[in-house]
Amino acid sequence: MITECPNCHKTISVAKFGMTTCPKCGALVFIGDPLKDEANSVVDRNLKDKDQETIDQNKKINENIKKITVVLKKIQVLASPGTPWDMISEIGFADAFFMTTKEVLFQTEQFFQKMKSCAKPSFLPLYGIIAALAASLFQTFWALKIFQTSFPNFASFKAAVSSIGTEALPLLGDEKALQAIFDMMNPEPSMLFFQIVLSPFMSIVFTAFILHTGSTLLGSRTRLIHFYRMSSFIMATGLLNIIPVLGNLTSFCWRAVLVYKGGKIVNDFSERQARIFVVFYIFMQILFIGLGMI
Repeated sequence: MITECPNCHKTISVAKFGMTTCPKCGALVFIGDPLKDEANSVVDRNLKDKDQETIDQNKKINENIKKITVVLKKIQVLASPGTPWDMISEIGFADAFFMTTKEVLFQTEQFFQKMKSCAKPSFLPLYGIIAALAASLFQTFWALKIFQTSFPNFASFKAAVSSIGTEALPLLGDEKALQAIFDMMNPEPSMLFFQIVLSPFMSIVFTAFILHTGSTLLGSRTRLIHFYRMSSFIMATGLLNIIPVLGNLTSFCWRAVLVYKGGKIVNDFSERQARIFVVFYIFMQILFIGLGMI
């Protein structure tokens, strides 16, 4: 049945007379029976506006609930004696990872104070393994990509080394040594996978022992478990390895800053002790990197 909306005067089609909603203006209208000479009439002109108003109110309520939830999570984290990662079951994985990364990098002193005061510290936080794995992936990807792009075959690599001169690099005068280096930068998929998976654990363990050894030499009695945790959390800087070359350098320098600040709090060091502690860490890191152990 073709009729007209009495509110906006749009021609509309209805199955039968009775109550309906105008598709144009949204008004609730009564369509009269022409056989009974019933006229069309408006029941509620603002039905559409009221529905939209209800939707907007519900949307605002939901937004406010989300804001309150976020604030409550932050209050819960601030009130906790441990780190955000120690509250992963309460605040969820994503929030715990984000808050931990943020606090480690930008609120270092407060973070390590929380880490130190945690009542039930976990031995090896999963956070460190995830961050170290990401760092290993980024670092390996860029190292192999840059090397393989620069030297697509062994001949190009040998020619580049020869142009430097064996006087500057006597160990590289041996073709077998050059071939070993070239093969290392073009690893088999299985070897590459093993290296990427194993390196995060090695990095955390070696770093923990370096930190513990340095603290012991300086007279601290802090337990090894705290250095496993500290080693795990400072792996957050490895996320900067997503930036080629510069990211690696920035990551190393920033990690040294975290060791200085964290070591001072975890060990109750003086300024002088903290400086010696970070110098020892840097020296040992460079030594292990040179030996290919980290």
